[in-house]
Amino acid sequence: MTANARDTVYRTLLERLTHGHYDSETPLIPQVLSDEFQVSRTPVREALALLENDGLLASGKRGFEIRRRTDEEILEIFETRAILESSAAYAAATRATPIDLARLQDLHDRSQASTDPAEVRRIFNHFHDAVRNAAHNRTITALLRTIEAQVKVSAPWTTAGGGAREFGPSYAEHATLLDAIRTGDAVAARTASLSHSAHDRDTRVSQLIVRMAEDLTAPDSTAAGWM
Repeated sequence: MTANARDTVYRTLLERLTHGHYDSETPLIPQVLSDEFQVSRTPVREALALLENDGLLASGKRGFEIRRRTDEEILEIFETRAILESSAAYAAATRATPIDLARLQDLHDRSQASTDPAEVRRIFNHFHDAVRNAAHNRTITALLRTIEAQVKVSAPWTTAGGGAREFGPSYAEHATLLDAIRTGDAVAARTASLSHSAHDRDTRVSQLIVRMAEDLTAPDSTAAGWM
């Protein structure tokens, strides 16, 4: 481990949490993680505390657990993310450099060229990161990083079973957003971002409801359910 063990543990656990590595009922126990990472419990506890501060974990009886959220809280997260994303898009339309625009165009082209749904989703994530970077506002970027992690943990995306062609609406929405940023139309960029965020919210919430219904009807389901 490096000297800054806390940050290493934090980054690893953040990656795991946002990619569904842990079951919602699995506690994160400091001693167990300390043994796994081969560090003392102090940096592990500090990393877990940071993740709790990020809104991803909650302190439990045996350690830390994935934070459960009500329906209202999940919708609040989406609403907050949409506001921040649209602000980033607005700023990007007024501040994007030629390099920013070239990067956005390249990512948009690559997403359309790929036939692998998982790869398309990965490129989409990079596209949104590029929009945030083009805003040149580190405060918005930092806040969005935390909010996005909460979205991934509370309402994870399920890649469409029909393949990359199912991303058609997203391709069009990205193209509209990119065009607004390229032409410097900040109002149009904000509007395009809000529309895209609403589409993503509705898709994820629908998937979440289906998943929760499946868990409730499963033979070994419990009262706690998925969330």
